[in-house]
Amino acid sequence: MIIKRNLLCVKKENALDLGHLLLYRPYKNVLINFVALATEKSAIDFDPISRTFNGLESISEDMKHYYEALLGITSFYQHSQGGKGKYVEKKISSVIETCSMNIKLSELPMWLEYPELHRKKGILTQSGLTPEEKGVLRNIDWDWLGKEEETTDVGNLLSRNRLILIELKNRVDTGGTAGRREVWTKKFKTILELLATKTKLYAKEGKKYSLSELLEYFSVKNFEVYIGILFNVDGTPATKESDKQRGFFPSNAEGYRDLKNFLANNPTLKIIKENPEELLLDLALKESILNVTVGALYGNQIPKALFQQDYSISDLLLLRYDDMWLSQLFAIDERAFLLKNGKNCSINFRDLLKRDKDLRMKYDRLIMCECGESELLDITSYLLQKYPSVFEDDLIPKNKDKEQYLADMIQVLCATDA
Repeated sequence: MIIKRNLLCVKKENALDLGHLLLYRPYKNVLINFVALATEKSAIDFDPISRTFNGLESISEDMKHYYEALLGITSFYQHSQGGKGKYVEKKISSVIETCSMNIKLSELPMWLEYPELHRKKGILTQSGLTPEEKGVLRNIDWDWLGKEEETTDVGNLLSRNRLILIELKNRVDTGGTAGRREVWTKKFKTILELLATKTKLYAKEGKKYSLSELLEYFSVKNFEVYIGILFNVDGTPATKESDKQRGFFPSNAEGYRDLKNFLANNPTLKIIKENPEELLLDLALKESILNVTVGALYGNQIPKALFQQDYSISDLLLLRYDDMWLSQLFAIDERAFLLKNGKNCSINFRDLLKRDKDLRMKYDRLIMCECGESELLDITSYLLQKYPSVFEDDLIPKNKDKEQYLADMIQVLCATDA
């Protein structure tokens, strides 16, 4: 019995939500390149020095082609960064329309005035905006007067009067102790100093505004800034207890104490409530209705604070699809056969598509139904029954079942062609 893989790239792109599109496009690009590497000898060429350094001239003949394929495919994948950068921030920002990423102090008025445009620019980049949208952002009325810029990974506007900023760390060990402390002692301290000093940072129509005045202008009453630790080392949602076990919690606690000491000597920001166990500080700004919270969040606390929803951070970020591992392992096998025999199952299948209308129709149905299980079984059985000599045993890895190998080949090709 064949296994139907859970592939994102067989799905119809126009039916996917924004969160899945963030993976779909880079996944599709990688899969297309993997298939090219599996079917074109010239797609990877090691120069003599590289061949010598990597041992390609000294390895035994029976392993040589597989090892060369392994080097070539994995080297391409490791150097392919498309789509990986800022994935976490983009995925979190895609959850609800009021959430955005890459929140710069200088762009706060843009975000507060045009939240949907700011979000779209962050997720899709400038190239994802229409000419009209680009024009709106170019002609924004607000001027930036500040000198110290700070950027926070993600933020959300809840009910228009609650603004939340979160600086993210992917794992409890990301950035080490120095990275943690810098968030508290530099980023948080800078933001709080700007709130307290009333320094004029923005101007609109001849009037100047401090950070707190800007927030008041946009009716923000609650301003919250957090450091958020997403995952434990084993991939489960981060917890304070796991952070302590890994030895990084003290850096959070040290940053908390340092910030508290800074605030103790600040006449404008007053500590209303402190919780050293949870690393939370509630503050009041003198002569202002603004309430301020600074603190640390772990794992599932992050979406709870950011969206006021009980999302699992694992379900939110860890979309489990088979595209990457399946296509990479398949490409290694196929390229090894290509280097050894000058042909492989993928090349043979694509050649048959040119010659067999019935096969083309079956393949088209498979693509249109997003690789349905019955259609996959139908086309795999068709190949085995009609073309047993084309897909000979010498083109199938010795440790793999022929039917499943052909089914995986078809699914990978389907994901690139869909």
